[in-house]
Amino acid sequence: MKKFTLVICILVLLLLPAAVSAVGNISVSSIPSGAVIILDSSSTGSVTQSTIENVPAGSHTILLQKSGYQDITQSNVVVSDNSTSIVSLTMTAVIVAPVVSSSSPTYGYNTTSVNNVIIYGSGFSTSGATVVLAKSGQTNITGTISSASATQLTCSFPIAGKPAGYWDVIVTNADGQSGSLSSGFEIRSSSSTVTLSSVLPTSAVTNTTASITSLSGTNFLTSATIRLKRAGYNDIYGTVSSLSSTTISGTFDLTNQFPGDYQVCVINPSTEAVCGLSFTVTSAAAANGSICVKASPSTSKIFLNSVFQGYTPMTLDNLTPTTYTVLIRSAGYNDYSESVTVTAGKTSSVIASLVLTPDVTTITTTAPRTTVSTVKTTVKSTKNVPKPWPSATPTSPVSVFAILGAVGVGFIVLREP
Repeated sequence: MKKFTLVICILVLLLLPAAVSAVGNISVSSIPSGAVIILDSSSTGSVTQSTIENVPAGSHTILLQKSGYQDITQSNVVVSDNSTSIVSLTMTAVIVAPVVSSSSPTYGYNTTSVNNVIIYGSGFSTSGATVVLAKSGQTNITGTISSASATQLTCSFPIAGKPAGYWDVIVTNADGQSGSLSSGFEIRSSSSTVTLSSVLPTSAVTNTTASITSLSGTNFLTSATIRLKRAGYNDIYGTVSSLSSTTISGTFDLTNQFPGDYQVCVINPSTEAVCGLSFTVTSAAAANGSICVKASPSTSKIFLNSVFQGYTPMTLDNLTPTTYTVLIRSAGYNDYSESVTVTAGKTSSVIASLVLTPDVTTITTTAPRTTVSTVKTTVKSTKNVPKPWPSATPTSPVSVFAILGAVGVGFIVLREP
């Protein structure tokens, strides 16, 4: 009987359903939402607002994490069987140290306060922040903030009478964290002892590099800079190659600069620019000159430094300023040569009257006359030649004329009646 009862009890136990473990839920919310929910050091894969289900009954720990905010934990979250526990947490933002990147304007003059200086950066407190100018050996200059955001502060600084030079910009948030920009603001003196007397050269051609061989004056400091200023145009910054207290040499890059009249300026450290000397930036065409060539006779040939150019009259344009040799040539005339200096923006003239070449002396040579003599040849005849009468004695020419005269007289006598 006892054995039977034991068997029945075992069968009853075997036929009963298995016991189910006790579980519940946890509903988790946060301000701000979107925080990652970690349960008992294991990620749930969920973010707030969410409900974590099937959490074993008992005590648990909830950890919330969100970028830009401090982690927050709630321990002893009790979960009961078939019930939902509530967890609601407010997270605290992580406040990072401010970062100062730049200021605008970057300088002010120490004659008065400078207003509306904008300090740019990140992580600024929108309330409770402070900004100062700091320089070694000097008392800080505290600014007054008129508007603030996380990325910029608008303020003013009472810099009247403060020492010239570069000052650090320091921003301190309400939580005490601070950031700085070394030499972020320059205080300049409005007074300057710099004087300017002359500059050489006084002009240069646009799209070239202008070399300033001598900028003369007084009280130039070792770190002085040079500029060209013109109303309505950006300053042209120069590069100083050598410097003394009275002379500066350097260059200006005139690439894409507009032709016109500029002022030469010298800026000593932390002072206003001292300007006044005139410097002209010219166009390429204005920088060159020309030569007008005329000659008599016209259409004479023109040679410039021995290179044929054309015929007179003619104007030789766009010549680089220098000295040239102009040669004019025409057939039958002496050459004409002249040295001509070309000046930028001007036309030089050459007017020539060519001189006829002297005639060449002609020498006439008479050839000697050749006399041809004829020699008679006597051929001896075989015929009998009669002997000639004895020849009378030759009479002189006077006797002949006398005879002729007598005969004439005789005729006259006979003709008389």
